[in-house]
Amino acid sequence: MAYGSDEVKSRVHRAELVAAVGVSRLHSKADSRDPPSVFRVLMFDLDDTLFDRGAAFERWARERLGTLDTETVAWLQELDDRGRRPRRELADGIAARLGVTVDPDGFSLELARFVEPEPGAYDSVKRLAAKRRVAVVSNGHGPAQRAKLVATGLADVVHAVFISGELGFAKPDARIFERALQWSEHAPSECLFIGDDPVNDLAPAMAFGMGTAWRERGTWPAELAAPQFTIHSLADLEAVA
Repeated sequence: MAYGSDEVKSRVHRAELVAAVGVSRLHSKADSRDPPSVFRVLMFDLDDTLFDRGAAFERWARERLGTLDTETVAWLQELDDRGRRPRRELADGIAARLGVTVDPDGFSLELARFVEPEPGAYDSVKRLAAKRRVAVVSNGHGPAQRAKLVATGLADVVHAVFISGELGFAKPDARIFERALQWSEHAPSECLFIGDDPVNDLAPAMAFGMGTAWRERGTWPAELAAPQFTIHSLADLEAVA
């Protein structure tokens, strides 16, 4: 997950999504329909799905903000809220507690410099992309998200990239999923969405009839139907996709 100029709108959408997609849909049994034996299209979120954003944020903080103790690092991670915190609020919080000025407009590009590929991720996605159409569907500032994708080594592996900052609408807005599905040229049931955010990524994908794989981060919300698959690494995806 990541947020750019449309982050506030996306946070509002998060609060409204359960009602918007329909209670019966969200509470339907996740495995009530059999997935295809092989999904034809894979759509990936970027932050915290294709790389560990929390680790990148900690690397950024330790270089940018000076010597930090364990308590301060934990406070910073809570303040950042895995990228959900509006950049201005993040910058104001850091300035108030640590006395360091952070440019909210430049933060996302700064963070991209600290993205590191996860072990095995490149090889797994490359093998999957050899037989399936693969796209990235991400919220955030276009140049920053593309820089992060380059840092993962996957920019030349995926076949299409859909970024909210370039399109003008952000997950969970249905339009970004519709754009990706139109590109896919396949039925939603033949597409698998892989993401870490139950509300922004997987509930909308489920509402469209797509398969869902949760890159487990945190706790799954009790009010949402479970994803079809739960993975702990991208290597796990090869067993289900």
